Amino acid sequence: MDKIQLREFFEEYETIDANNYSHLFDLIRRIVSRVLRKSRPGILLGLEDLGFHPQGFVGGYHRVGTNEIYLNRNVLQMMREETPKDHYKAYLFHLLLHEYIHSIGVIDEHKTRDFTAIISRAIFDTKHPVYKIAAWGLNALFPHEFYEGHFEPEEHTPRNIEFIQLEHHDSRLTYI
Repeated sequence: MDKIQLREFFEEYETIDANNYSHLFDLIRRIVSRVLRKSRPGILLGLEDLGFHPQGFVGGYHRVGTNEIYLNRNVLQMMREETPKDHYKAYLFHLLLHEYIHSIGVIDEHKTRDFTAIISRAIFDTKHPVYKIAAWGLNALFPHEFYEGHFEPEEHTPRNIEFIQLEHHDSRLTYI
């Protein structure tokens, strides 16, 4: 993976508004397609109230066997309000990248984290917030105690969901 070839992704990342989920997600899809040579069409992106507790929270999840990715609206709101804008954007990018990698068939959490860190390192330098989160976890940037516990999406029924319109060529597909 040539860092020079991936520089265009860094430059595009820098121009994206932190609140533009669609543009950020489209960038992630293209990055993963280039680096891992895999993609997943028709992703449905939902924001869901999953709560936040200083001892732990679920940032997002992919429901295995579906084209659905859910992000914790409560955590996103807290981070948007309480952290620097570049840190919020880095967290959102990291979270979307991680869950998208799950959606292309990488179910193992350790492999997903490894791919997320490898991709983040290839695009961003080691001082960039995206890479710091991927390499060292949320505690690298955020002044909160975060716990990366296990979440079993099979036992969770999504509720109070707001779907985000993704503006890429396959976002109109709604199959599961």
